[in-house]
Amino acid sequence: PVECFLVAHRQMHNTKTGKIETQLLVRRSANGTSKYGLGTGVPATRWVLSTQDEKQQQPPPPPPRGYNWSKPRIRFEANNFPEFPKDDSNVDSWMYDKIDIREDAFYNLEFRDVELEEYAEKVHNELKLHLSQILTSDNSKKEQLTSWEYSVASVVAKIVNNANCVAAIQGTLRMSGLFQHRETTTTTDDDDASSSSHRRFVSFDESAVNPSKLAQSMRIYTMFPQMPDPMPLPFTTPEELQKEIATRASVMAKSGRDPHKDKYGRVYTHISTSNVSNTIHGIYLTLDATDIPNLDEVSGRDLFGTERIEREWVSLEELKVLDTDGENIGTDDTKATFISGFIVRQLVKEGVISKFKSRIQSI
Repeated sequence: PVECFLVAHRQMHNTKTGKIETQLLVRRSANGTSKYGLGTGVPATRWVLSTQDEKQQQPPPPPPRGYNWSKPRIRFEANNFPEFPKDDSNVDSWMYDKIDIREDAFYNLEFRDVELEEYAEKVHNELKLHLSQILTSDNSKKEQLTSWEYSVASVVAKIVNNANCVAAIQGTLRMSGLFQHRETTTTTDDDDASSSSHRRFVSFDESAVNPSKLAQSMRIYTMFPQMPDPMPLPFTTPEELQKEIATRASVMAKSGRDPHKDKYGRVYTHISTSNVSNTIHGIYLTLDATDIPNLDEVSGRDLFGTERIEREWVSLEELKVLDTDGENIGTDDTKATFISGFIVRQLVKEGVISKFKSRIQSI
C-alpha cells in the first residue's frame, strides 16, 4: 500500500514557558491504538478484505466508497502473514484484494471543491517531477540512496505517476482542514465558496503552499506495524477488536513477545489494528504554517463526507517526538502517544521540521 499524508507544523510562543515551541496539527486517534494521529492519511492503493462471510451467507463486500478493485485483480492470502494463526488447524485462510482510489473519487459530490482539485493536480505534477529527478541516473540524489530506498522510491513513483493519485493528494489536503472555508464567512450553499481561496484557513496564494515547495518537502518512509498476534479472524466483532487493542500490552508482557520489534529484528513504527494495510509506504508532504495567521480553530473533514473532525496543535514534546527539554530527539516510546511519532522524529532529524527553541524575553 501507498498512502499520502500532509504534516502541518508551526512555531508558536508558549506563554507558560517563555519559549518558541514547534507544534503539529493532529487529531485524537480514532481507533484506540494511540492518543494522537496525523489524521490526514489517504491510501492511493491498499488491501481490503474480500472473503465472503459464509456463516452469515453474505456476499463479499464491495470496495469502499471512492475506490475500485485494482486491474488486473491482485489477491493476497492471509496465511502469508507471520501473525496468521497457523497453530490452529481449524482456521482456514482468507483473502485480501488490492484496491485503488478512483480518479473521479471527489466528482459529483455535494462538497466538490474544484479549486482544491486544481491545486492538488499542480502538487501532483510537481511530485511526479521531483520523484523523476530523484530516480534519474545522472542525479546526485540517486547516489545517496541505498538499494532499499531506491526500490521503495521506484514503487512509490509508479503509483504517483498514475492519474488517480491526484485524488489521494486532494484527500489528504481535505482531511487536514487547512484548506476548508472558514465557517464564519462562508456557508456550504454559497455559490462563490468554491472559488474564494481567500476565505479558506490557508489561501492557495500563501508561499508556504507553493506546489513546487510542497513537493520538494516530500519524504518517503515505510511504516511497519505492531500487529495483533495471532491475527483476529476476518469477521471478529468491533467490540472484540477493541478489547484486543486494550489488552495487547499485558498479553505481550505475559507471553514474552517483544513490543518493539518482530522476531526478524524489524522495528515497529506504530501500534496497529488488524488492518493489513497498516504496513505502508507513506508519502509525507510537509507544510510550515508558522507565518500563516489564525489557524488555532482548524477542523478537518472525513474523507468522503462532511463530518467535522476536531484537530489541535500539540507540541513535539507532548507528542514525545522531543524530550521534555525541547532540545533533543526523544528517547521514549512514541507508539502509544502518537501513531506517527517515529516518522516525525525522522523529519526532525533530517531538518524538514525544525526543533529550534529560543527564549522570549519578557517586556
